[in-house]
Amino acid sequence: MPIIDSIHLYPQINQYWDLVRRTLEEIFGVDPAQADTLRREIKTWTAQEQLLFYHAEPLDVAADLAGRPPTQHEVESYTKRAAALGWYIGWTP
Repeated sequence: MPIIDSIHLYPQINQYWDLVRRTLEEIFGVDPAQADTLRREIKTWTAQEQLLFYHAEPLDVAADLAGRPPTQHEVESYTKRAAALGWYIGWTP
């Protein structure tokens, strides 16, 4: 088990990936299974690399997987959905 999961340095890891999956499917219209593939890959990284990765906003990860940047409307939609799920948004569009 990777260190990041075993010592819970990132306590919202499941919520993080849930939000990435939902964003892929509901906002970008992309198969959310891509998030599962990336999550498995991330688990093989060192703890430091994982912590750096998890500083990315789930929207940014989903956009990278979708292969395009979000539109302003998509950012606003994401912000509302993320807030409804209790995800902290440190910025506003």
